[in-house]
Amino acid sequence: MTYKIKSENDRAERIAFRINEYHLLLAKIYEDSVDREFESVEKDCKTLIMELRFLIKSIKDDDL
Repeated sequence: MTYKIKSENDRAERIAFRINEYHLLLAKIYEDSVDREFESVEKDCKTLIMELRFLIKSIKDDDL
């Protein structure tokens, strides 16, 4: 496997991992909202916002 293909595969794996983490966090936000665990919802929303801001910065720097 050439270096370029391996690096692209590694990049795709990092992106998939990050998106999966966002999905899990969103599912937790949903469940906690339904259960009225609002303190947890607020904390997780702030975490998600921070992560999404980091993603935006990573896109601008092409560092995914």
